[in-house]
Amino acid sequence: MTDIASHRGGALLWPENSRIAFENTARLAVEQVEFDVHPTRDGKLVVIHDDTLERTTDGTGPVAARDWAELSRLALKGTGGQRMLLLDEVIEIFRPTPIALRLEIKCGPDRVPYPGHAEKVMAALSQARVLERSVVTSFQLDTVLDAAAHGRPMNHVWLVLPQLQVDLGLGRIIVAARAAGVPMLGLRQNMLTESVVATVRKAGLGIGGWACNDAAAITRLLELEVDVFTTDRPDLAIAQRKARAKD
Repeated sequence: MTDIASHRGGALLWPENSRIAFENTARLAVEQVEFDVHPTRDGKLVVIHDDTLERTTDGTGPVAARDWAELSRLALKGTGGQRMLLLDEVIEIFRPTPIALRLEIKCGPDRVPYPGHAEKVMAALSQARVLERSVVTSFQLDTVLDAAAHGRPMNHVWLVLPQLQVDLGLGRIIVAARAAGVPMLGLRQNMLTESVVATVRKAGLGIGGWACNDAAAITRLLELEVDVFTTDRPDLAIAQRKARAKD
């Protein structure tokens, strides 16, 4: 069965990466919840997608330039005043559930990694005793490797940008993943075909998809039987998977 990951807690249903989104996702029949982690200036780990505050909060400037005391006073847009969450708080929302945590370890401006960020994320997962139910992802192979070197989650995933897939070719991406010991690739849904899935699987790697946010994309990835896909519409994905199971 293809697993469903509620992307940013279901970003087309509720304000992304918010308590509202995560508490609603915790009630859904999904296998994973996806969210993003940045560091604060004083070393906390906060759950927010962008490296800047403008799009999703009433604040401005880089996330990593603010202490948690400052960030905790900002409101997430569309939530009626709720603040962003710490990684530990998201963990506690899902602790009573069987839902796996799918973390994207984010980087700073211009895709420059934050020093020591991956190690700190892995340490937090280990301290919270959720490492075994966590999936760690990044668009940067070096970050994936850094995370894996500091603790073995149940999976670590290299997310591949479409342009990189075009520039390098699938074969070279597979070679790089296997050489690095990365067990799974995550490709954008429009870059996945039956041939691509077969090629990745033949190489002994898992295959997932992302940006599966409409009925057509969800149907196609269910038909391709990828291992997992992230979606901003987990409700739609659940309904379509259930309908397919009845056929």
